[in-house]
Amino acid sequence: MPENKSFHFRSSTVKIPQFLPIHHHRHHHHHHRHHRPLFADLHLSISSAINNSKHSLTQFISSINTHPLINKLITPKLSHTFHTLHSKKQPPLLCSASLALTKADEEGGELTQSSKSHSVSRNDDERVLISEVLVRNKDGEELERKDLEEEAIAALKRCRPNSALTMREVQEDVHRIIGSGYFCSCMPVAVDTRDGIRLVFQVEPNQEFQGLICEGANVLPTKFVEDKFRDGYGKIVNIRRLDEVINSINGWYMERGLFGLVSGVEILSGGILRLQVSEAEVNNISIRFLNKTGEPTTGKTRPETILRQLNTKKGQVYSMLQAKRDVDTLLAMGIMEDISIVPQPAGDSGKVDLTINAVERVSGGISAGGGISSGITSGPLAGLIGSCAVYHRNLFGRNQKINLSLERGQIDSIFRINYTDPWIEGDDKRTSRTIMIQAPIQF
Repeated sequence: MPENKSFHFRSSTVKIPQFLPIHHHRHHHHHHRHHRPLFADLHLSISSAINNSKHSLTQFISSINTHPLINKLITPKLSHTFHTLHSKKQPPLLCSASLALTKADEEGGELTQSSKSHSVSRNDDERVLISEVLVRNKDGEELERKDLEEEAIAALKRCRPNSALTMREVQEDVHRIIGSGYFCSCMPVAVDTRDGIRLVFQVEPNQEFQGLICEGANVLPTKFVEDKFRDGYGKIVNIRRLDEVINSINGWYMERGLFGLVSGVEILSGGILRLQVSEAEVNNISIRFLNKTGEPTTGKTRPETILRQLNTKKGQVYSMLQAKRDVDTLLAMGIMEDISIVPQPAGDSGKVDLTINAVERVSGGISAGGGISSGITSGPLAGLIGSCAVYHRNLFGRNQKINLSLERGQIDSIFRINYTDPWIEGDDKRTSRTIMIQAPIQF
């Protein structure tokens, strides 16, 4: 997708910080001399715009397993088939959190609890009475957009005024606020007031979506991407909606049997989304001849005779649908017992190496048949009729076919030579050539 020339944010990126596991936070606080405040370790921030959508294309290719869609496309002996990373259970979007306890001063302000405070030792199941629940920005002020405040409040299930809450219940509501998709961070702060403990969720909304840069998508239609993002322009980036769009893009590749997926998403300054798409291009194509037991063997067919039949070429985005058509084409040559195409990652390059496993048929043979007719009563072979043929289906390893036959009838005998070259070497238009010679023979 071409970049919008009005945006230049290459050197000014804003990356949402990575998740930290809960045990990391606890280890960090352990080294502080003062006791942890009420509901410690409940601060939650989203790692990146759909961090769980960042998949390695190498991992994608190397973990290929049986998929129902590809089972319909590839022969049963093609053991390495399309795998859907998209069907794997993705890790939760949410991670860890921290809740700080503040104390109202005499003038109505708020003071953060310091190390002088008495020890607060609470477990996940101990309940704390909450008198008021508010949603504010990260500076503790009212949100400019009331609709975002309403979204955050609507996400709350446990945290209500005049309710007794546990740390676990507060953490669940922090997850729900982030899970709404509109906020990149959420910190619950407990404020000790004259009326009781006030629970304030300090949130940071996502940026407004102002533009899109899509990189690495060579076969993905520009219009398809634009249509998916069109409704979001000028609106707050919703991570849940973004995740749906990413799954839709990945689905576009899957439906067409293409090796491609969204490997990364980044929010640039100014509300620009940068979408990184990885498409597995074909690197090398090799041929491995196998016998009927699956052991490597020496093949009689020249590699170029097989490779020229393929529509899959080096540098193209690998397509399972095209691979299926190539398998059918190779089997139609009539010289192969079985064909399978196995994709493997080409190191860490993001490309794919293809191995063609070929099991050759017996290329030549002799056939004969005959009988006796009462219609022929003279000659050294009186009454004998029949035919004999010698054939080869893969002459010189070039898929050329020759058939030598002799037929004796009641009246005359005929000798025939049939030669067919299905693809004249050096011709790019797949021109074929057939020569037939026959002559009568007198016995």
